[in-house]
Amino acid sequence: MAPRTSFRSTGAAVPALALLGAVVVSVLGVLGSLYEDQLYQSQKIRDVAIQARILSDSVSAALSFSDSNAAQQYVNALKANPELDVAAVYDQQRKIVAQFSRIGAPVRLPAQPVLAPQIIGNHVVAVVPVSEGGQVLGKVYLRGTIDSIRRRLLKYGVIALIAAMAAILLAVLANAQRQLSSINQRLKLQARDLLEANSNLQYEMRERAKIEDALRQSQKMEAVGQLSGGIAHDFNNFLMIIKGNLQLLKRRVEQRQPEVQKYVDGAMQGVDRAVSVTQRILAFSRRQPLTPEPNNLSDLVRQALPLIGQSVGGSVEVDTDLKADWWVYCDTNQMENVLLNLAINARDAMPTGGRLTFSTRNCEIDEAAQEAEDIIAGEYVELLIRDTGTGMTEEVRAKALDPFFTTKPHGKGTGLGLSMSFGFIRQSAGYLDISSAMGTGTTIRILLPRRYVETLSRRA
Repeated sequence: MAPRTSFRSTGAAVPALALLGAVVVSVLGVLGSLYEDQLYQSQKIRDVAIQARILSDSVSAALSFSDSNAAQQYVNALKANPELDVAAVYDQQRKIVAQFSRIGAPVRLPAQPVLAPQIIGNHVVAVVPVSEGGQVLGKVYLRGTIDSIRRRLLKYGVIALIAAMAAILLAVLANAQRQLSSINQRLKLQARDLLEANSNLQYEMRERAKIEDALRQSQKMEAVGQLSGGIAHDFNNFLMIIKGNLQLLKRRVEQRQPEVQKYVDGAMQGVDRAVSVTQRILAFSRRQPLTPEPNNLSDLVRQALPLIGQSVGGSVEVDTDLKADWWVYCDTNQMENVLLNLAINARDAMPTGGRLTFSTRNCEIDEAAQEAEDIIAGEYVELLIRDTGTGMTEEVRAKALDPFFTTKPHGKGTGLGLSMSFGFIRQSAGYLDISSAMGTGTTIRILLPRRYVETLSRRA
């Protein structure tokens, strides 16, 4: 009997405790609702005050310069806030400079001064002065809407009802706790699966890194192969030039003919070109130091014209417009190689002939051009190499300065000419860029900084 009595006592106590809990929770809900209402009103006042101060700061410059359009733009930006129904900007004479109103009525500044943002009826009103440098230029008026007292009371009633229902929900907490334990167990299993998946992902990432390393190595080997093929092709051409001239020389010597100097010159020219290619390779591998010296780019172009004309052939007309007389510092041999390289590239872009133009001028890069072209402001000598060839697509132009990149058939080029020219110009504190489009030819622009030299002797 005792156990049964104890069971009934506990069963009778449960409704009472539930009722007491419901009453306590309901009272707390009402008090909480009143507190929430105070927080709600304070938050609304604070929001309108902040927006009024932001608008005041934004339109200060507009009022200072009497720019009503700019002020109206700032006011119109507040239309995105549906809780604001009136916004206006006034000047010192209380005249409206900019406004908007959702109620349709004209906006009027309150007759009584509003010392601080406050709630008036179902609205929050804020009047903030607009000042600049300590001088009051006008005022900003904002009015926002808040819920009516009836609506708020209804909300509080709902909150109280929810609080009462919360007491009933206490009875199901035990069952919820059991379900939570089951869910936690499932989460542990999922976490274990996630750790295993993460471990697999890390393994796959390591394997991918190995594959990428192998791919990079393969690309390096391909680049070395392209370089080797291009060098072999160039040196084979040089050796054929030397061999042909030596054979002709041998034949003339056997025939005892006196005019043999031109064949010696041809062979020496082939040797010189081979040596030039070797120097370019050494320069590209950074094993050959540059020897910069004072130079006049216009003179360098003039001196290189005979070799350029011989290299591009008779189908290409070579023009010059050499106006620069400022001096620069650069390695003479390397600069001549750059000129020859660019001339040969232009020739290849004009398979049916065309015009190749070299032009120089003194120029000055100002601050505006520095920002637009990413070039340090100062005095430069500009060298332009223009051709009337086929031009480049934007994709080819973007990659033209990359090492080993070439559009020529396999074995016809190494893809190092432009990249080595670009590296040499940058090493000489200069700039090189390419302008080109399909069908309009290509222009290479080189800028080298001007250098002042006290005593200079022009090269013969």
